Amino acid sequence: MPNDSDDVLLKARYTAVKDSDPEYGQGAIERNELRHREVEHFVWLLLVEAPGDPAEWQKKLNASVDGPHGSFTVARASVEEAEQVRSGKITLQR
Repeated sequence: MPNDSDDVLLKARYTAVKDSDPEYGQGAIERNELRHREVEHFVWLLLVEAPGDPAEWQKKLNASVDGPHGSFTVARASVEEAEQVRSGKITLQR
């Protein structure tokens, strides 16, 4: 991860409801002003301030999405993903 030791890397997966706008998930991340990168379709790495509780961020992201559109699941990113961000192989955007 970047040099700031107060940052935590999380991984968020968005599941869109059938026939809803799948880009709604991206909008929720942007509304929360998170540094992020989509690493798979509907899967983002998110850099958040410590303590970076996945359950709290899952609630925050889901509060930014109307239930009829879809929902997020959030977990800690893997050690490998954190190293890819730290090394610059994966760059985050705001």
